[in-house]
Amino acid sequence: MSSEKSMNRRNFLKNSALGVVGAGVISGGQTAFAGQEEESTAPTPKIKQYRTLGRTGFKVSDISSGGGRDEAVFNALLDAGVNYIDTAEGYGRGKSEIAAGKAIKNRDRKSLFITSKLVIKKDESKEDIVKRARKSLERLQTDYLDCLMIHSPTKIETVKLASFHEAVKQLKNEGRLKFAGLSNHGAQWPGDEDNMEKICLTAAADGRFDVMLFVYNFMKKEAERVLKVCREKNIGVTLMKTNPVGAYHYMKERMETMKKEGKKAPEFWTKVMPALEVKAQKAEGYIKKHNLKNPAEIRNAAIKFVLQHPDVHTVCCSVRNFDDVDTYLKLSGCGLTPAEEKKLSAYAEGCGQFYCRHACGICESKCPHNVPVNTIMRYNHYFEAQGREKYALEKYAALPAVKADRCFQCDGFCETACPYGVPIHGLLGMAHRRLTLA
Repeated sequence: MSSEKSMNRRNFLKNSALGVVGAGVISGGQTAFAGQEEESTAPTPKIKQYRTLGRTGFKVSDISSGGGRDEAVFNALLDAGVNYIDTAEGYGRGKSEIAAGKAIKNRDRKSLFITSKLVIKKDESKEDIVKRARKSLERLQTDYLDCLMIHSPTKIETVKLASFHEAVKQLKNEGRLKFAGLSNHGAQWPGDEDNMEKICLTAAADGRFDVMLFVYNFMKKEAERVLKVCREKNIGVTLMKTNPVGAYHYMKERMETMKKEGKKAPEFWTKVMPALEVKAQKAEGYIKKHNLKNPAEIRNAAIKFVLQHPDVHTVCCSVRNFDDVDTYLKLSGCGLTPAEEKKLSAYAEGCGQFYCRHACGICESKCPHNVPVNTIMRYNHYFEAQGREKYALEKYAALPAVKADRCFQCDGFCETACPYGVPIHGLLGMAHRRLTLA
């Protein structure tokens, strides 16, 4: 699809009923309807910076696509210079790969870096993995993958699994694969003792992984050790969940809604609400003092924060629509200003206690009900910060474990174990209500 066609489609969607349905929430809690906007005549922003993806030698755009499912959005990104696409067999049961495949079909394949991911089970054979990788190639309509990743392993033994590495060797010999990689965002279930840092460092030491995808943001800086080792080993670094902003604003909105409903609060809320309100009042003071009222402004600064790190090669953004295309492409090649840096520091100090750290899981061992805190709050993040409401609801509904409604009958052992002071007991309760539309 040409750039002109992409722009025409974007302007059409913005000014149609479809655009109204896709409109988001703007600062102040008011809904923005596309039909009320003036038609944009500004050109789509372009990628301004490319970085060498470690030992692969490939120059990737600093802003890339992560988990997209819309062919037209893929086309808009590619037209703007995005050349790294991160997808997976499990994203929409292959729908992400299919959409990406349609978008790249008539383009110069050598100018693109396509990564897909497979969840690997310990008893899976080399033949099974090769077969699944070939299915990914069929959906992507391409002859080869630039990188095949193990999708978020939770144990070190998976990193060293012989069947995966044998499959990688065979696919490389067949000309169907160039590089191997690994993604990780921490424990998924209670009992997963090998955290993100441990798994990524093990993969780096192993020597057979060329690219990694992991969590790093201005409030989750523990991964800086992983960044350092990746630089030393010349491993390509791609990032996800770089935007930790949103939890406070949605929590405050939820609290206000519950009050306006005028219903008698269940016992659980009478226990946790006073503590939440105290923390919220403190955060509100920081927001007013430092003018942090616009979550989008903090989000943009958060992405600039990771982009300024010399060991980061690309940020995989969840681009759902054409507004997102504009939002993220504008950040390409941009540095963090001193004023933005101060706002991030103020946000971290004032609102950071409402961010359940991705890939943490420290509190899970204290939960008597084995609630998968890290996984549930990750799904909640998809809803809050990424706007992937339907996906978050589906993932939570399919959760093959204890859900957060169990927290309603608990005294909050998780909260006393949190080293960051996150009121996770109450946030889990809110996450359950949100993810079940209660």
